[in-house]
Amino acid sequence: MKVRALASISGPMGRKVAGDEFVVSAGDAQSLIDRKLVEPVVVEPTPAATTEKPAKAKASAEE
Repeated sequence: MKVRALASISGPMGRKVAGDEFVVSAGDAQSLIDRKLVEPVVVEPTPAATTEKPAKAKASAEE
């Protein structure tokens, strides 16, 4: 789960300062959230790749 540090913290995930975003397990994230040390980061889904194929250039008749 992606979280954002609300304070300077240090632990198995390394040293983080307020504003740092990092990924931890769901259990660790919940523990940190409960202690008000981090907040969850809402991850917006990336737009799906379009299925349209680019137009092909037509070959010149003057070859």
